[in-house]
Amino acid sequence: MIRVLTCLLAVFVSISSFARADETVRQVQEELRKRNLYFGNIDGQASPVLVDALKRYQTRKGFAVTGKVDQDTATSLHIQAATVAASAPLPDVPVLKSDTASALPESQRLALQREAEEKPDPTSSPPPPAESPGPGQDLTPDRVNKFVQDYLRDAESQDVVAQVKYYAFPVRYFDHGAVSEQFVTQDTSDYVKRWPERKYALTGPVSFFASGKEGETEIEFTIAFDLRSAARTTRNKAIGHTKNWWSVRADGEDLKIVTIREERLRE
Repeated sequence: MIRVLTCLLAVFVSISSFARADETVRQVQEELRKRNLYFGNIDGQASPVLVDALKRYQTRKGFAVTGKVDQDTATSLHIQAATVAASAPLPDVPVLKSDTASALPESQRLALQREAEEKPDPTSSPPPPAESPGPGQDLTPDRVNKFVQDYLRDAESQDVVAQVKYYAFPVRYFDHGAVSEQFVTQDTSDYVKRWPERKYALTGPVSFFASGKEGETEIEFTIAFDLRSAARTTRNKAIGHTKNWWSVRADGEDLKIVTIREERLRE
């Protein structure tokens, strides 16, 4: 009978530990979404998307880039320290316990926790901060997604002028550095002639966050592309995926790309 009760107690503790761990992840997801770094589901489940969002946050805060919820990250995100300390490690998003905090008396640890919650993040943290875009960068997910989708739809057309209108000149254009409108117009025209049939599709969420440059916002996304040429050769098509990085800024009611680059992903 004692052995059975012991086993039941062990199962109960295990279930409680996982429940706390899921609650910690859910809080992290909510806080990163507020800062426009995470756009996945708020479901308390660890994922590679969440790990990437954590790493971007830690990079911009000057923390150790681990993709894990350590004590510094938890305090900065206003995650309850007690929840973090009690949580069991999670796959992909482990929860680390601070050795210093665990050695402090309970009353002192709680006092430090209240102080961290009452005070804003220190201004001495290395820029740029991983917070919601500031004045001039007050972009919404809907606006950013529409901008990217509109760009991709126009990029499938034969209208060179419609494709070039998305840039602010001079624009930092792929590997060419800062170039003029004439350069982009000619490059786009050549590309349309080379690949008259073009299809682009987003393969994941569009992420965006405040840039280190005033008035600019960084956008990241991945697309699948399908390019077709009219030439009767063995190289009349190209299919694959690219990771894309843009820097944009507001130009009146419109957004304009000031930096654009991409990386072909291995299939």
